[in-house]
Amino acid sequence: MLTEEQNKLLTEVEGEALMGRYMRERFWIPCARVDSLVADGAPKLVRLLGKNYVAFRATDGRVGMFDEACPHRGVSLTLARNEDCALRCIFHSWKFDVSGRAVEVPSEGERSASFAQKVKLNHYPTFEGGGLLWVWLGDGAPPPRPPLPFLDLAPEQVWISRTLSACNWLQGVEGTLDSVHVGTLHQSWIAKVRDSKRNETIGHTLNVPPRYEVAETPYGLRAAALRRLNEDQQYVRVTEYVMPFISLVPGSMSDREGSMFISVPMDNQNHMLFWGFWKEDALHEPLNERGLRTDERDLDHYASFKGDRENAWGQDRAAMADGHFTGFLDCLLQEDVVVQASMGRIVDRTREQLCASDVAVVRARRRLLNELAMFERDEQGIAPRDPELAVVRPIDMVSGAGTGWRELLAH
Repeated sequence: MLTEEQNKLLTEVEGEALMGRYMRERFWIPCARVDSLVADGAPKLVRLLGKNYVAFRATDGRVGMFDEACPHRGVSLTLARNEDCALRCIFHSWKFDVSGRAVEVPSEGERSASFAQKVKLNHYPTFEGGGLLWVWLGDGAPPPRPPLPFLDLAPEQVWISRTLSACNWLQGVEGTLDSVHVGTLHQSWIAKVRDSKRNETIGHTLNVPPRYEVAETPYGLRAAALRRLNEDQQYVRVTEYVMPFISLVPGSMSDREGSMFISVPMDNQNHMLFWGFWKEDALHEPLNERGLRTDERDLDHYASFKGDRENAWGQDRAAMADGHFTGFLDCLLQEDVVVQASMGRIVDRTREQLCASDVAVVRARRRLLNELAMFERDEQGIAPRDPELAVVRPIDMVSGAGTGWRELLAH
């Protein structure tokens, strides 16, 4: 249980909120799917930490990212023409190149060139990796890229989706650290994957609730969910939490594949969830993903749903009567998005009644609060700037019942 003040510290990201400043000044932030940015295509609205930005891909393939508002009169640059490696505002035809430099101000006539040199439009560094566009919103030089296993993979080895989620970012993160819910909330979908033989181990989550052990790491937390299968064997499922908003979940008996959950704050009450798969040692066909949905999905609105609290977010009670556990039939991820939204825009953590299986959630909150305190004192916390930090990989395995999971990871 948190105090009201602690809950605000962890959840509020807008303006000069401490968590927002921490994210802005310490981390690269993923903000869009790379494939959603098309050369000379429509500019994309990006909302991060309570502010609006615009991202676009220029004629030559480069990406620009600016404040959304044209510096002239504040018209949205999502309306701009994207051509000739620049955005041109449709109101007065001011033109800005990929670096954010004003190159034409037609309303000034003969003074266009000299006046353009005085125009300031905030431009933000970006890089493309793992199917995502990452942006640096902080002051000064950006840090090294995060230690993620999929950033340098070929496009064929990564599959990524985006969902707009109507709740605070921390609800998204905490859902990824809770392995217990996999075998309850997702049981109908997991049984389907198990029966299809597409994943060797995920079916073990249906057998028995896990015992949790958590260890701190230079980048965040490592959460091990341990399930005893019989007298001789245990199922070990280790999730890597790369603070503040990234969780890496293991694939099937390998540390060279897995799924990513990235809960990026749009503002205090909404976040973007980037969810996908990667596979390092082969070209990746998202077979598991096909088994986790019933129809084709819009990759920029993957787990959207119809309805709200008034109609139980579109839950299908007839399907529940026929045996589906939750009644959300479109895709597995929809179950996560709905239960998080049902908690309210910002869940009141002062009223929770936590139990032993919530240890990873509790430890993550404690670590985040400690990091915020260190940031406020201008002390170095976790090491996002350490270029020597090894790439982080989650793993699951079936091992001897008496073998410690830390020992297994060491090998």
